[in-house]
Amino acid sequence: MSAPDPRPALPWIGLTLALFLGASCASVPPPRLLGPADAIVVLGNRPPVEPDGSVRFETQKRVEAGVRVYRRGLAPILLMAGGPAPSGHVEAEVMRDLAIELGVPAAAIRIEPRSTDTIENARFGVTVLCEGREQPCTPEVIVVTSPYHLRRAEHLFECAGARVQTHAADVPPSIGRVFSESFIRVMYGLTRECHQAAGGEPTREPEW
Repeated sequence: MSAPDPRPALPWIGLTLALFLGASCASVPPPRLLGPADAIVVLGNRPPVEPDGSVRFETQKRVEAGVRVYRRGLAPILLMAGGPAPSGHVEAEVMRDLAIELGVPAAAIRIEPRSTDTIENARFGVTVLCEGREQPCTPEVIVVTSPYHLRRAEHLFECAGARVQTHAADVPPSIGRVFSESFIRVMYGLTRECHQAAGGEPTREPEW
């Protein structure tokens, strides 16, 4: 008896993948006209460097996008958010150094070097921006990250108390990234991520 032909299932697999990818991509917010803000916040992507020490492509693209927004004069501060990576590099420091190489004055750059996930990017990032400011503090931020990451980042920064605009880095679509982000969104449904971003007990998630 011959084995069943697996080929009839392939169209269904392809259709499922297409629908899943389409739904995930549809969740990327459309481009927005940016207005003035207190700070531009660039989110880290780990690991931030390649084995040879060069800045990874996605980290570089996020920084370049943040620098472009800064050059438009929309905010006086460029905040780099991201903590220690397993390689020993600190995401925020790598991004700060690249921004300085791209011509941003060091005095205009602040870093948030503790966060290990997007929840902490929001929680600690807002804390840095509110240091020395009258409370309650509601900073206006332009969050810069990869397109697939924008909606989750926007939501969490709002939970942390910021008014949020978003700007996408020039990172091409990746099925792997989209699947990972969709999985994380599902997992988020089982946690109190908004409470955690606002200052509750932190959680851990893969950092993309």
